[in-house]
Amino acid sequence: MIKLKSLLSEKYLGFGIGQGKVKEQQLPDASATDIMQGLDRDPATGQLNSKQKELTLDQLKFDELTKIFPKYYNDVHFTRMQPDGKEGPYYRDALAFPTPSDASSVIGDMEALEDWKDQTKRRFGNVTIILDPDAENSWDMVKVEDDKFSQSKAQSDKAKMDTLRSWGTTT
Repeated sequence: MIKLKSLLSEKYLGFGIGQGKVKEQQLPDASATDIMQGLDRDPATGQLNSKQKELTLDQLKFDELTKIFPKYYNDVHFTRMQPDGKEGPYYRDALAFPTPSDASSVIGDMEALEDWKDQTKRRFGNVTIILDPDAENSWDMVKVEDDKFSQSKAQSDKAKMDTLRSWGTTT
């Protein structure tokens, strides 16, 4: 516990020895997207902390996804033809990826991932994806870092809330 006397000393108030010699460091501001999505970045470098991985849509591959999330993609539900022309598994314990609405898309195999990537890329371009295997909630494990995507999601949420209000189901 810091004593009140030390908090009020001249050194801490800037009147004592070393006054004026402290360099201020300009830290990068957190983007609105980072704040909304709860991304954990190092303020000095702007790099993601922990095991979070940042990729573009074009860089995101299903094989890498299964390696990043070892707790998922273990329970094979069935197999089907994949975009690479080979038979591949569809996983029952798959992750859900965000969509610009309040919904999500379950990505159980390579085909589902490629479909989600195509739909997202058509609307928003080659956006940045944040993968966080340490996130507490499954809906926080995959995030799209794009202001247009976030704005579209917010507009969708607002439209749903307005509809519920018009029906008289919210206060």
